[in-house]
Amino acid sequence: MSIPAELLSRGFVWFTVAALALLLTFAAWRSPWRRLADNEQSHVWLGAIIALALLWSIAGGVGASVRIHLLGATIATLMFGPALALVTLALAGAAVTAATGVPWATYPAHVLLSAGVPIAITWATLRFAEAKLPPNYFIYVFVVAFLGGALAMAAAGVANAALVALIAPGTAYAGDDLLPMLVMLGFGEGTISGMLLSLMVVYRPTWVATFSDARYLARRD
Repeated sequence: MSIPAELLSRGFVWFTVAALALLLTFAAWRSPWRRLADNEQSHVWLGAIIALALLWSIAGGVGASVRIHLLGATIATLMFGPALALVTLALAGAAVTAATGVPWATYPAHVLLSAGVPIAITWATLRFAEAKLPPNYFIYVFVVAFLGGALAMAAAGVANAALVALIAPGTAYAGDDLLPMLVMLGFGEGTISGMLLSLMVVYRPTWVATFSDARYLARRD
């Protein structure tokens, strides 16, 4: 989701630039770059950036001003971990911004809300499942990937709407169309995340950094 540039003051834009720069610096420091030294893993990562850029470029309008799209943040988080996922989505967002001519002033807020928020929700869902639920393959797919993806999309949408309400009260953001759109996109985000992660953990488990055969597939008597 992206916020129109005309709603963003210069001070707010600089604030989001500083916040994103700090967050990306920390993410780059914590990212598992050694994992990308493997040729296959580096190709998967670069392919993921391209795929996410294409996903973010397919956006539709809702109401008077909101642009909304699927995120892919849950997939990126479960494949690469939260730190590298943020770097990945930031690069994908930069590619989309450069290719579509969207004002760069919207880029930091877009990444913070459409990448940072859903990554945090997905990671929280994973940690909750690991701490409170049985270590089962279906828990990983249906709770972490499917439900986590749906919650991540809903959280990003609510965060965008709340921010617009805060910085531009009375703006016709999306009106009554926002909630049903978030429900539909949340289901779509969860479905795509669940389907792709279920395929990857079966055929290419090495692509998914947060999946462990020993934890989820080991036989327990």
